[in-house]
Amino acid sequence: MVALYDEVSNTISIPFSYEDGQTTSIESFPLGEGLTSILLNTKQPLMLVEDVERKALDLGAKVSGKLPQSWMGAPMFVQNKPIGALIIQDNEKEHAFDKSDLKFFTTLAGQVAGVINNVRLLDESQRKALQLETAAEIARDISGSLNLDELLIKSVNFIRERFEFYHAAIFLRDLSGEFAMIREASGEAGAQMKRAGYKIAIGSKSIVGFVSSHGEQLIVNDTTKDATYYANPILPDTRAEAAIPLKVGERILGVLDIQSIKIYAFSEDNLRSLQVLADQLAIAVVNTELFAETQEHLSQHRLLHHITTTAASGTTLEEALESAVKGLQVTLGGDRVMILLTDREKKMLEVKASMGYAEDIMTLHIPIGSGVPGWVAAHRRSLRLSNVIEDPRYIQTSPNTRSELAVPLIYRNELLGVLNVESEQIDDYTENDEEMLGTLGGSLAAIIANARLLEQIRLQAERERVIFEVTSNIRRSTDIQSILMTTASELTRVTGARYAKIQINPLSDAKQEDKQ
Repeated sequence: MVALYDEVSNTISIPFSYEDGQTTSIESFPLGEGLTSILLNTKQPLMLVEDVERKALDLGAKVSGKLPQSWMGAPMFVQNKPIGALIIQDNEKEHAFDKSDLKFFTTLAGQVAGVINNVRLLDESQRKALQLETAAEIARDISGSLNLDELLIKSVNFIRERFEFYHAAIFLRDLSGEFAMIREASGEAGAQMKRAGYKIAIGSKSIVGFVSSHGEQLIVNDTTKDATYYANPILPDTRAEAAIPLKVGERILGVLDIQSIKIYAFSEDNLRSLQVLADQLAIAVVNTELFAETQEHLSQHRLLHHITTTAASGTTLEEALESAVKGLQVTLGGDRVMILLTDREKKMLEVKASMGYAEDIMTLHIPIGSGVPGWVAAHRRSLRLSNVIEDPRYIQTSPNTRSELAVPLIYRNELLGVLNVESEQIDDYTENDEEMLGTLGGSLAAIIANARLLEQIRLQAERERVIFEVTSNIRRSTDIQSILMTTASELTRVTGARYAKIQINPLSDAKQEDKQ
């Protein structure tokens, strides 16, 4: 048989054993006190050709099971370090080997050691090349694609296949910072975990829980001896696990989790490659977030432009405000929206347009300085509440409201009103939302001012038209009686009055004489 020694795990494996015409292998076991372990510890060949059990005990070997009649072994060295041993035994007869056999066997062991070392070096170089190629390929994909889902699928499959691991998964932290959620995983086990929405509490007693909280690598090369290991029933063959944080700067985005069926499967070399992959994946996650935010900003600005254009095209102030609240509700995904205008004489805010509220909201009058809209009007700056229940300024307009954002409508230093939005989600509005509503508020204020000016011009033009029409009708009359009748008739028509009376006081006789 050929025995190989792993210095890192301090274990012996039997990859090749030939007996009775059959070839088998034996899984790794710890370096102990058997005859093979004695060969590696003493670094000397050993031959036992009679009374094998007694002589093995004399050497300090622990014996279990039936021993052969003759046993011979030679250690294999590379640069004076043991890498394994060649062993031959005869189960039926004593003195099956002699000194010449031992000498030949020792020479053969040296040659086999050289061959095994060369093969190991070749395998290692090929494995490193493949791992570097994998890292480079994923790096190319990151630079050329913003489809995170495709990238993560490709990454976990590459890691599993090219690194020859049992399982690979990528967890990402949720927005609340409470859980590491499964985002992608390899194999059928991974598919089951995704379907079940598998998640691990950040900071929990598990490998992923620890890494997602602390942002540090955690390597468990023997899961049977580690208290932080949490056995997953759909991955029963795991014997070693490594979790590597996905980090950009100090921000922890998630965890790359890799599992193996072999103990001590993780070495400095493959961990170095996996760390490079984890760093690249973290950059991909951030790039995707930035791209999504940019697209969202562009979409919001397009919608703002559409809202502003639609509102500006309204023929009346009421139409403009209705168009604005409808468009903004769509932009915000169904939140409650209202626009309040100031009544400077009464020092009040009056609701002029709304969406998402009960019908009686239109009767709401808020004193300037009271409630969130009143505070915004008094201070002329925006206000964002993450939880209205905790703020005494909130005036309840809906029992389900949890967060609120209000911005002032100011045009040429004149306060025209307040734009107010409410959501049923706690902390639903961001700094970006505040900036967006501020931009819209500036445009709406200009639209409101222009609409009011246009309304004044329209009323003035209508007044002048009526006056002109009335005076024209009066001028067409030829006598005093007709003039008076026409005047009274036009006054009732224009004002909508039911009765009009014109009274003329005659001049006194004295005044008439003076004029004569």
